[in-house]
Amino acid sequence: MIRQYWLLGLLALVSACSQQSTKPAAVAFHNLNAKYNAIWQADRLKKTIQKKFWEEHKEDYKSILPIIPAIDSTFGQQHAADIDLVIKKASLVIDRHQNSHFVDDAYTLIGWGRYIKKDYKNALETFKFVNSIDNDPRSQSTSLIHLYQIYIHQHDFTSAEKVGEFIQSLDLSQAQKNNYLLSRAYFHQSKNEVIPTIALLEEIIPSLSSGEEKARLYYILGQLFESQGKNKLALENYAAIKKSKASYELQFHATLAVHQLNNAPEELEKMIREPKNEDHVPALYAALGEIYFKNKEFDKAKDYWTKGGKSGSDRGELYLQLGNLFAKQLKRFDDAAKYYDSAATYLSPNHPAYTATQKLKTTWTNYLQVSKALSQEDSLLKLSNMSLVELTDMYQKTQKKQQRKADSLMSKTVQVQSNVVFTRRPASPEQQSFYFNNDQARIQGQQEFSNKWGVRTLEDFWNRKNKNNNLTNRIVDLTQNNATTPSENSKTLSNNPVVSDSLQIWLNSIPKSPNQIAQVKKREEDALFELGKFVRLELGEKEQASILLKKLLTNYPGTSHEAEALYLLYLSSDKDSPEQKNFRNNLFDRFPTAYFKQLILKIENGSLTESNELAAQKAYEMAYGQFKAYNYSEASRQCQQILQQFPGSNLEDKVVFLKALCYGGLKEFTSYQNNLKNFIQAFPKSPLTTEAEALLKAYTKNKN
Repeated sequence: MIRQYWLLGLLALVSACSQQSTKPAAVAFHNLNAKYNAIWQADRLKKTIQKKFWEEHKEDYKSILPIIPAIDSTFGQQHAADIDLVIKKASLVIDRHQNSHFVDDAYTLIGWGRYIKKDYKNALETFKFVNSIDNDPRSQSTSLIHLYQIYIHQHDFTSAEKVGEFIQSLDLSQAQKNNYLLSRAYFHQSKNEVIPTIALLEEIIPSLSSGEEKARLYYILGQLFESQGKNKLALENYAAIKKSKASYELQFHATLAVHQLNNAPEELEKMIREPKNEDHVPALYAALGEIYFKNKEFDKAKDYWTKGGKSGSDRGELYLQLGNLFAKQLKRFDDAAKYYDSAATYLSPNHPAYTATQKLKTTWTNYLQVSKALSQEDSLLKLSNMSLVELTDMYQKTQKKQQRKADSLMSKTVQVQSNVVFTRRPASPEQQSFYFNNDQARIQGQQEFSNKWGVRTLEDFWNRKNKNNNLTNRIVDLTQNNATTPSENSKTLSNNPVVSDSLQIWLNSIPKSPNQIAQVKKREEDALFELGKFVRLELGEKEQASILLKKLLTNYPGTSHEAEALYLLYLSSDKDSPEQKNFRNNLFDRFPTAYFKQLILKIENGSLTESNELAAQKAYEMAYGQFKAYNYSEASRQCQQILQQFPGSNLEDKVVFLKALCYGGLKEFTSYQNNLKNFIQAFPKSPLTTEAEALLKAYTKNKN
């Protein structure tokens, strides 16, 4: 009898454990196991992951901080095991406790795991599913807020707005309300709507307890006020951070912002001297540079940014700022090119300015190449005007300078070696077979090296006897020394065959004959034009372009680049200024058929009306008919008339191309070649450009 009761009790217990049962005992059993087993463990893991996220998250204090930081995909990859464990624990509730009241909580945790892994697609589906299976306000509100945040991260503001309207109709707890308002503030921040963002933050902050979250929002609020020019309100919010139990990192950047707003470089200098700020010295240098830049003390800004760029994680940004400073304010373009190159090297691929900086690097590298070519030709021309005695003396002075530099380096190396004492452990007999563990073999090797090569510094090409005589790369430096008297040591040249040979090699590289000088001048002429054109069209520097192009027209009157140079000077001059009118008149008078004249007319007249476009179409058909009838002179005349009468028409590329073909038919091959080049340059996107390039290539090949 007792055994039967025992069996009945066991059966009742088993039936109560069934997850399909809706009986109170079964539901209570599964609620208990779901909440205090799988859900509790998953929730605890979730809080640990959230803590790690904030510990590993790096703030970009140079920009306005995002109210809700975007999820970094690398974080999800690094902590994939822990996140997968959260999902696995939550999945146990769905598998084993289907009749509990915590299935929706389990799905919310799974959705959160996918959210933090940046698996937005599946996270969205999960959060939507939560709202379809249960009307529990707590889990429903949490999932909707997560849904709202994902839409904002994806910049799907229409969907976010719909979800936000639905959330507002729910009865939210204080924590959920704060979370939603923060998300709402982030919604406006993502849309660059500063005023509503500020209003929402001012509503949220008082309800938060002191801590890092509250201090961070104060900092964002200060940044937003600063962006609006409301410096007094910004200072109030930065000052409030100290009362909010913030981390030292946040307090440091708040103090930095205060001193920058107060234009107090002396306070930043004090912070540099404080030992606790040792790790923040690069950031302090960067801030000092910004203060002096705003004060238009560009040399000081350069000095501090240079100091900050020597170390620190934001050296890429500082090099970018230095590049902009040298390019725009200091007008030292060669230095700008070097800093843009360094910025492209050090900037992270995730940096917002990375792509733009890579383009700047390419553009300024091209500038540097053309600039160096011009400098080299200019130096060669200067050297060609010097006498043999002057050149010899210059060479000797340069050699002495290089030798002093090498001796100085040698003395420093020897001094360091004499000050450093190395101690070695006694090598075992087995280890002595290795060369550097065998003192006798090592000393003997050093003696043999010294006997053969002498004392040599550790540098590239140490074993070349004339390693210091590669003077072709020092032409520009040599022009800085204008010696006028022969060197007293010139007699020693004949006694030293190495030096004598090197001098002769260098002298042979200097142009002396009229033909050689003419070739150098032609290269300098082309380099001047290319550099002026590049500076104007690629860099947008009107003043520098004007200097270079005016130098071209002065030094090389009648240059083959005159028409385009006048056009570029027209573009570089102030609108309607006497200088601009002068360049325009010169171009129109000297080159009445040049295409650059048509470009100026196009700029001045603007777009054509529909009736003028039709007239241009008819005129082009007539010109083309003349071309087909082999009346090349008449076709060319009509093309020129179309360009003058209808500048900027939709058929302009066809007219210019037809005119070039007319020159080919007339066998005026120089004009034919120049017009094809002008066409390719002026209409790079025209469907006729490929044909023009092929014709130009064929002509060049046949000509050679």
